[in-house]
Amino acid sequence: MTHEKLVIIGNGMATARLLERLLKQSPGRYQISLFGEEPHASYNRIMLSPVLAGETQTDTIMLHSTDWYQQHKIRFYSGDPIVRIDREQQKVYSRAGVSQRYDQLIIATGSRPALPEAVRQCELDGLCSFRNLDDVDTLRSGAARSQHALVIGGGLLGLEAAHGLRQLGCEVTVLHRSDWLLNRQLDSAAGQQLQQTLTERGIQLKLGCEALSIHGDEQVERVTLSDGSELAVQLVVSAIGISPNIQLAQHAGLECQRGIVVNNQLQTSDPAIYALGECSQFNGATFGLVAPIYDQAQVLASALSDQPGEAFENRPVATRLKVSGIELFSAGLHQADDNTESQHFYNHLSGNYKKLLFKDNRLVGTVLYGDVSDGNWYFDLIQQQQDIAPLRPLLMFGQALATAHVPARQQEGSHVLPSATDLQIS
Repeated sequence: MTHEKLVIIGNGMATARLLERLLKQSPGRYQISLFGEEPHASYNRIMLSPVLAGETQTDTIMLHSTDWYQQHKIRFYSGDPIVRIDREQQKVYSRAGVSQRYDQLIIATGSRPALPEAVRQCELDGLCSFRNLDDVDTLRSGAARSQHALVIGGGLLGLEAAHGLRQLGCEVTVLHRSDWLLNRQLDSAAGQQLQQTLTERGIQLKLGCEALSIHGDEQVERVTLSDGSELAVQLVVSAIGISPNIQLAQHAGLECQRGIVVNNQLQTSDPAIYALGECSQFNGATFGLVAPIYDQAQVLASALSDQPGEAFENRPVATRLKVSGIELFSAGLHQADDNTESQHFYNHLSGNYKKLLFKDNRLVGTVLYGDVSDGNWYFDLIQQQQDIAPLRPLLMFGQALATAHVPARQQEGSHVLPSATDLQIS
């Protein structure tokens, strides 16, 4: 029996999910060769923060063992990334000199950390990012040698890195250019609550400020900030975002913008090549959260199994911060504009904050801090985009009360669904 040759470049979470789906939908159809840059089998990148903080162990976050690839007859080349794609011959070439022909090729090269200018211009020891298992090892060893660490970026990843370093005993300062933390997920009120909580935990914050330059002899010693002050630090962590890793695709002549441009079947400008995950771009959007990437994996598995019908689309996403003891949830819009209305609730005793945003009697966004138990229900309503007029007077009080006081026939018009499964961030 002749098997089609499927080559996959990159072994992150997107590839792991794709393989699971593809092996189930088309067992035995493909001869699969997998090339990964990291020297590890696939792991759950979402759980790097608890590993850094010492709250879980590395072996608990592995998705597949090396035996798993052997059991499924997958040729796995770990620590050997592809360095060239020959589209005319339909072959790829690895750094170690392995060449492999393909019938179908999947590029899942992920992303690289975006670096602030001050870090790009610096060559001192003590600079680190927070994207993979090797970074966790570097951060843990760096924390052991450092009294004070600076985290540049007050987004999800930066705050998780700050929490982990604080758990390791470092004094930590978070530097964020916006006026409040998580400004892409939270409004200013929730951001200020988060700021207070982190300050109480011993994490120092400098908002509305940037790093201008980093100084030292061989090791980082101090950082000059845009407000004119200096911080004495021995470790600097960059966490200002990611940039899709598209260099390989660009050199192969594929259409690229910010990411590798794909259609709703994840197909690139070359019909034999697909792009998956953080390196891809669809309808102008790139992806850093796991939910849309898992959607992509399912669509691509179906396409490769000749089961068309599913089409990838950009949908609202929900985010949570993975810092123990801090509960926040955000989905859809988080700031009102001229076309939206908003409702707010704040309990000064419990610290619970809730914000709902509406447009034409449809829920389009929510921000929750403290009590997030109704987050998934609100997220369902945001995704459905049905008229929620019957529920609206009681919507602020949560699912139990709102649905209990609305007749079932009216709820049917709103298509209220059970709570969704929690969504994690990447």
